[in-house]
Order: sequence, then C-alpha cells, then structure tokens
Amino acid sequence: MKLADKILEVEQDYKQFKLVTLGNYLPFKKIGNLVYVSGQLPIKDEKIITGKVPSETDIKEASYGSRICMLNTLSILDQLNPSCELSDFNCIHVAGYVNADHSFSDHPLVINGASDVVCDIMGEKGKHSRIAVGANSLPKNASVEVASIFEILKK
Repeated sequence: MKLADKILEVEQDYKQFKLVTLGNYLPFKKIGNLVYVSGQLPIKDEKIITGKVPSETDIKEASYGSRICMLNTLSILDQLNPSCELSDFNCIHVAGYVNADHSFSDHPLVINGASDVVCDIMGEKGKHSRIAVGANSLPKNASVEVASIFEILKK
C-alpha cells in the first residue's frame, strides 16, 4: 500500500499539503536514508490552528493540530518519494512544541495527536522516540509545531 493511500484511509478528507516554508530553509533535508523534516505547523485548508494552550485553544483542538502537523509531514514524505510503499518508511523521532500558557504542563497530551496518527498509519514502524515541550510562542501564533526524522528503507 502506498503512503498516500493509507493517509486517506485514516483521514478521508485530507488534501495533500503544499511544500512551503516561512524563511530561508528547506522543508526537509535527506541525508543517506534519513529525512529530517522541518517543523510543520497545523495548516489545513490554508488555515492555521492558533492560540496559546489551554487559554485560547483547548487541549483537544491543539492535539488535533499536532495530528494535522504529522499528516502534513507524511504528505511531504510521500511527495519526496511517491513510489515508496508504506512499509518503506520508518519513523525515528518526533519533536513537538506547544504554544503554552506559562502554567500549562500537559504538553504530552497535545503531541499525542501526532504520535497517534503516525502509529495509526505506519503501525509498528510508526513507533518513535519523542520530546514534547512548551514554548512561549510559535510562528504565526500556531498552537503547535512538529518536527521529525524518518528513515526511508528503500533506496
């Protein structure tokens, strides 16, 4: 099964993410079999899920935002190598950043959205190491940002 097909099976209304950056950097960098994916914002239908968690955006919405970040990441991987099968990808690491109020401490609950969807799509190969931290602010006031490292097993 192709990665794009599995994304649509899990998230039927998902539309392929357009590769864009907000500055002088690459959306991903491939070194050998590893792909380092730059931080992805929760952009869906050209709208960003914004606000500090939990005062402006609740945990559920922010978790959904981290899910969108990971779906966008997987879309980037698919665009990088659309001929790869789902089994050709392995998630290594996820770094999640939450635009959090100073007293907020449930960052892992927010980033679970990203971790859960990558495991739903990739199964055992979706299991990864992870960090979930709070930030005083994020680009465009996004509620969450997710960066990651993947391995492509097929050359």
